[in-house]
Amino acid sequence: MMKNKIVFLLALFGMISVNTSAQSIQEILKTIEKNNLEIQAGQKFLDSKEQEYKHNVLPEGPEFSYGYFPDNSNNPGPKETFQISQSFQMPCFYRNQSKYSKLLVDQEQINQNLLRQNILFQAKAMLIEYIYYTKMEQELKKRIEHAENLFEAYQQKLESGDGNVLEMNKSKLHVLHLKNQLKRNTSELNRIKEQLVYLNGKQELDLDISSYKISNNYNIDSVLQERLAEGQEIIFSKIQSESSEQLVKVTKNKQLPEFNVGYGGETVAGEKFRGVIVGVSIPLWGSASAIKSARYQSEYLQLNHQLMIKQVQTEVNVQVEKVESLANSLNDFKETLSQVNNIELLKKAKSLGEISMIEYFMEISYFYQVYDDYLEIEKEYYLALAELFKYRL
Repeated sequence: MMKNKIVFLLALFGMISVNTSAQSIQEILKTIEKNNLEIQAGQKFLDSKEQEYKHNVLPEGPEFSYGYFPDNSNNPGPKETFQISQSFQMPCFYRNQSKYSKLLVDQEQINQNLLRQNILFQAKAMLIEYIYYTKMEQELKKRIEHAENLFEAYQQKLESGDGNVLEMNKSKLHVLHLKNQLKRNTSELNRIKEQLVYLNGKQELDLDISSYKISNNYNIDSVLQERLAEGQEIIFSKIQSESSEQLVKVTKNKQLPEFNVGYGGETVAGEKFRGVIVGVSIPLWGSASAIKSARYQSEYLQLNHQLMIKQVQTEVNVQVEKVESLANSLNDFKETLSQVNNIELLKKAKSLGEISMIEYFMEISYFYQVYDDYLEIEKEYYLALAELFKYRL
C-alpha cells in the first residue's frame, strides 16, 4: 500500500532529522506571521472591506432639499419650499443583499488567508534552504579541516625531502577549492537570512536552526480529501459561486419598484402648505439584461469551481508522486552512505601507498559529490513535502 510505504519512509527520515536546534520551523513561522508587514496591511484592508460591505446593506440616507424664491410682480412675497424624503427597496432586497454582503466578506477573508499562507510558505521554503546551506557549511568545514591537515603533512614531508611538489600543489588546490565552496555557501546563507528578516517585518530573527523537523502523522491517502475540504482556493471558488447565485437574487430584487416617502411644504406670501409625499420608481430599461448578465456570471463561476476541483486533484496526485519518488531516492542514498565509508578506506589506502595522491583526490571528490547530492535530494524532499501540505499553514 502506498500509504504504508510513505508512512514508513517518513518515519525513517524522521530519525535522520534529529532535532539539535533551539527552534523549530513552526516557531519561526509564528514569529514571521506576527511581524510580517504585508499580512498586517492585508488585515487592515480586510477590516475596511468588511465595513464597506456592511454599509451596502443599509438604505441610502434621507434626502433634504430647500428652496427660496424672491417675490415677483405676480406673487408678492418670497416663496420657500422644503422636502425631506427616504427611498427604500422591497424588504426582500435587504435580506438578500445582507446575505450577499456576508459572502463578499467571506471572500475577502479567504483572500487574506491565501496571502498569509503564501507568505508563510515562502518563508518555510527559505528556512528549508537555510537548513540545507547550514548542513553544507558544517560538512565543508569538516572537509577543509581534513584537507588542511593533509596539506600540512605533505608540506612537512616536502621540507624533510620526502615529498612530491605535484602532490603538495594538488593538496593546496583542494584546500582552496573547498574554501571557495564555503564562501559561496556562506553568501547563500546571508542572502536567505536577509530575505527572512524582510519577511519578519525587517526585524532580526534568531535562526538557530540546523535540522529539519518532520511529523510522522501524515496520512497521504487523506491529503486529497483534506485539500478539497480545507484548501483555501477551493473554499474561495465555492464562495464565489455561492455569492454569484446570491447576486442573481439581488439583481432581481433591484428590478422591483423602489418607494420614496417624505414630508414637504411650501410657504407663499405668508401661507404655509404642508403634507406627505409618496413616490415610486419602476425600473423598465435594462432590467432583463442585468439579470441575464448576473446569471451568466453565476454559471461561469460554478463551472470555475468544478474546474478548480479537477485542478487540485491533479496537483495533489502529481505532488504525491514527487514526494514518493524523492523519499525513495533519499532512502537509497541513506542506506548506501551508511554502508560505504569511502573516506576512511581512502585514508587507509593512501597511508599504505596503495593509491597516489592524485587518485586519492579524485576518489574523495567523487564521494563528496555523492554526499552533496544526498543533501540536495534531502532538501528537495522537504520542499516537496512543504508544498504538498501548504494548505495546512
